[in-house]
Amino acid sequence: MNFTPKFAVDKMLGKLAKWLRLLGYDTFYRNKIKPATLLSIAQSDDRIIVTRNHYFLKHPFPVPILFLKANALEQQLLRVNEQYPLQRKKAFSRCPLCNNVTTSIEKEYVERLVPEYVFNTQEHFHQCIRCGKIYWNGTHLQKALAFLEKIGL
Repeated sequence: MNFTPKFAVDKMLGKLAKWLRLLGYDTFYRNKIKPATLLSIAQSDDRIIVTRNHYFLKHPFPVPILFLKANALEQQLLRVNEQYPLQRKKAFSRCPLCNNVTTSIEKEYVERLVPEYVFNTQEHFHQCIRCGKIYWNGTHLQKALAFLEKIGL
């Protein structure tokens, strides 16, 4: 049976949350949330808490806790990967803004929603089913892939 981890990331780790979402992982994140609320969400949704908050080191909790010491995003991703091996097979399938899945959308529907240059140079588009943000395989994707390669993910 394959285990695909779901994460609940504390407010100190916003960049990490974005990258876990980019890798395709269901990652709860709010930039203003109390530790007790994060714990409750993790418990009810069967999530792993990823944190830099020492609050989670003080007591045993009923959910897995991954405490990160590193400040650098690269080291944080590598530590998560060490504990919960990350795969890229679902990369870029989630919205990095709101965590919902994206779905393929026909090019004709995005003509007025993306810059003209993007519409004229791209063939494939995805849209978040919740917030409506539209994504395409632009230079940001190439930069993200290069970053992941650089750190060995």
